Amino acid sequence: MVEEQRHVRIYTEPTPRSVARPPLLEPLEGGRVLCVAEDPQRAKRDLAPLAKNGGYEVDFRDASPGESLEALGKLYRMVVFDVSQPNGPGYRLCERWRTRLSVPVFVVLHGAARHDVLRAYQAGADAYILAPFDHRELLARVQALLRRQRVAQPIV
Repeated sequence: MVEEQRHVRIYTEPTPRSVARPPLLEPLEGGRVLCVAEDPQRAKRDLAPLAKNGGYEVDFRDASPGESLEALGKLYRMVVFDVSQPNGPGYRLCERWRTRLSVPVFVVLHGAARHDVLRAYQAGADAYILAPFDHRELLARVQALLRRQRVAQPIV
């Protein structure tokens, strides 16, 4: 009896030695972002990657209850509320401004519990991130939120 040997060849396409990989994040188009923060110094430190790696110009404002949306008078691609207190002014401003905002609202939550996340969405957030966070994740979330909005619009 003659044994028949079968060889199976698996076809694979040849690959060049240096394969160009897509960047982790697509380059962001830049623009202006408004950050309303209860603790502006921490917000500047936390959101520095938006300016450094994302090409955004970030304007920081204090989350004081008397802050007027109309007084801003600039075009923004997004508004970031940096909330560090459970009953702080960040939530109240977000609730008050949300009905008049035409840009995405992103909330940064510090030391948050599940009910804080729910409260952020109830206040009008489109997306959130819990601090501490990886800066690459922050940029990825911002990019995902802005993917549908390519042109700066008045925020009122």
